[in-house]
Amino acid sequence: MSAEAAVQPRPDPDRARGPRTGAAPLRVAIAGAGLMGRWHAHAARRAGALVIAAADPDRGRAARLAPATYADLGALLADTTPDLLHLCTPTATHGTLLRQAAAHGVHAFAEKPLAADLAETRALLDGAAAAGTQLCPVHQYAFQAGIETILRDRHRIGEAVLIDLAFFSAGAVGRPAADLAGIAADILPHPLSIVQRLCPGPLPAAALWQIAQPGPGTFALQTALGSALVRITLSLTARPTRATLDLFGTRGAFTADLFHGYTFFRDGTASRRSKLTRPLRDGAGHLGHAAVNLAGRAWRRELAYPGLAALCARVYASVEGRGPAPIPPAQILEIAALRDDFIARTGAGAP
Repeated sequence: MSAEAAVQPRPDPDRARGPRTGAAPLRVAIAGAGLMGRWHAHAARRAGALVIAAADPDRGRAARLAPATYADLGALLADTTPDLLHLCTPTATHGTLLRQAAAHGVHAFAEKPLAADLAETRALLDGAAAAGTQLCPVHQYAFQAGIETILRDRHRIGEAVLIDLAFFSAGAVGRPAADLAGIAADILPHPLSIVQRLCPGPLPAAALWQIAQPGPGTFALQTALGSALVRITLSLTARPTRATLDLFGTRGAFTADLFHGYTFFRDGTASRRSKLTRPLRDGAGHLGHAAVNLAGRAWRRELAYPGLAALCARVYASVEGRGPAPIPPAQILEIAALRDDFIARTGAGAP
């Protein structure tokens, strides 16, 4: 189990908090009351929504999230119609549940991967569009505060040279070796969604990506994007666990700790003095930003999954007509296509 997964959200004292100023709260339901369901409930309330119902075969777990509980989503939708569904069930169930939500005119915010493959992803997006609803996957890393800092201050690094992302996960502990590529395929949407935010415009087609598997459970992807090299490393065996981004440019770099949600700038001056003091300045950057970030997350009670509450708020704004969809359908399909290609080229089975 990863460090993130070991953290549990604390009970929310303002669970029944009233409407946001000037607007009635969005009414949301949650399908799947496990770990992610609990964090989605927490994020929903932070974004001002009212969690009215939860569906889970374990009604006791569901009762921790909402006042009304149901054994399954069908029963929930037969009894009440929320504005939006948070879907926190296994990927294999997504197709059926998202179709049920669309049939009832309910928007959906679903854990990634959105569907098993590109064909099903396209069918679900088409169904949502026909029903007049929105469908958004949970690519929360791309919307955390550290990424927003990079987008705001990107000019400081000059022309991009290297986008280096590394995701080392403990999610395969105790799993057979045959599952490793499939688990990596389910992590892949996270770094790809970050690249999408950093580099507006289409990602390179699948044929333009190199994919290597240097050892069991480790995968390296690489492509060129404009002036930059994009490099993604996924590993289920490397330790310690990490999720990092290094964006190098001609004048400096940004380093981001994605597990914890902070970013700092590294000046690119190449003088003798700067080289000598580089380790100290980088260490101070990590220590200072980590401390400030931890204090901020503690104050916001965002002890895990940084970026989830921010993306949740953007989804709510979009379905209420106060902003654009945070992840457009074209980007969702782009990631699904690249994930399909990764599965095909690595021989990944269903994780």
